[in-house]
This record gives sequence, C-alpha cells and structure tokens, in this order.
Amino acid sequence: MKFGDYLREAREKHGWTQPEAAARAQIEQSYLSKLETGKSYPSEDIFSRLVKVYSLDVEDLSRTVFAVELDKLREIGAVRALILKRGQSETRFMRAWLVAGLFMLMLGGGMFGLAASIPVEEHYHYLYRSEGVIKADESPMVFEFLSVGGPDGSGGRLSDRVDYKYQTLDESKGPNFIEQVEGGYRKFTLYEKAKQHAPVAISWHYSFGAMFLMGGLASFYIARRWR
Repeated sequence: MKFGDYLREAREKHGWTQPEAAARAQIEQSYLSKLETGKSYPSEDIFSRLVKVYSLDVEDLSRTVFAVELDKLREIGAVRALILKRGQSETRFMRAWLVAGLFMLMLGGGMFGLAASIPVEEHYHYLYRSEGVIKADESPMVFEFLSVGGPDGSGGRLSDRVDYKYQTLDESKGPNFIEQVEGGYRKFTLYEKAKQHAPVAISWHYSFGAMFLMGGLASFYIARRWR
C-alpha cells in the first residue's frame, strides 16, 4: 500500500473530511491532499502530528506500506529505526536459513558418500518344493518315477501320493535336501531363486541424502526470495 493511501484510510476511519483532518493536524488542506495523493511526503514534524492526530501505529504502518514508500520516509527518525530493525531481523532470518541449508547440503552429501562407499550385496530367497512324503524304504526318486506314469511299490499312482509342501529359505541348501517327517522323509527340490526386493540399508542412505540435498536447496531458495 502507498503511504498516501494509508493516510487516507486512516482519515476515513475517523470519519473526517480533508479540511477537518488538516485543521486537527494544523496543516494546510492542500498539503494534506498532496500527502494522500503521493505528490509529497511529510517532514518529521508533520509526520509526528499525523501520528498523534490519527493515532497511527508506526509498526503497523511499516508492515502495511510498501518498502519503496517507507524508503521515502527514512529521514523520519521513528521510521528509520523500524527500517533498521526490520533489516537486522531479515539478516538474522536469512543467515539462519543459509546455515540450515549449508548444514543439510553437507549432511545430504555425506549420506550419498556413505551410500556409495557401502558395497552392494544381492540378496536372494531360495524356494524349495516337496511333492510328498517318501517312505523310509523308498528311493528319493520315487516321485520322478510316479510323474512319468509308473506305480510305486504298493501300486499307488502320483495322484494318490502327491502332497505339496513349500519352503522359502534365505540361504541355499543346494539343488536338493532331505527332511525327516512322520511316516518317512521329504525331498525338497530348488525350483526358483528369487531376488529379494526388501529395501536394504544403502537404499535408506540414498533416500535421506536426496531429502537433505533438496532441503538445503530449498533453504537457499527461501533465503534468496525473502531477500
């Protein structure tokens, strides 16, 4: 908002005409008109009169009026003090964001460096399958024999014996392994080696590194825009 518009609104809030306000401030009505239209700016003495007559809050004025307009009032002591105070506050604000940005950039770079230094290890799941229980006196190849249509020692067929069971292991036990169960044993055969997709520590390092780098750049952007 322009300083002149701020003065006009302050006068209108009191319900005064320009001649009435000028009389209260002990200035010429034509001079008040110039102030309200932005053709002139008050001296410190006139400004003090207007503040007293209009009950102006200088801090509110400094927050409402454009910075360019305030700069035209910087010869007035009260306004100059507020401008200096605001400048110091903005400097502290920018420094805080710049320090935060630098810290986050350093932390993000460190996270990426740490992630790059960690050797990548591939992890797998080993999926095993057993077709059914093999009797103690039977060959471990009995289900292979049944799968091509042959009978077992008792005349049973594959459909009579099949009872699948699966195991997922984090470590390989080779292409086959035997496990004792009630009624005989089971032969488990490796049928798939699946790559593990669960996130590992290195993934989190990259994620946090990217987050801190973006945060650092955002801090620099905020500091620049604020300025």
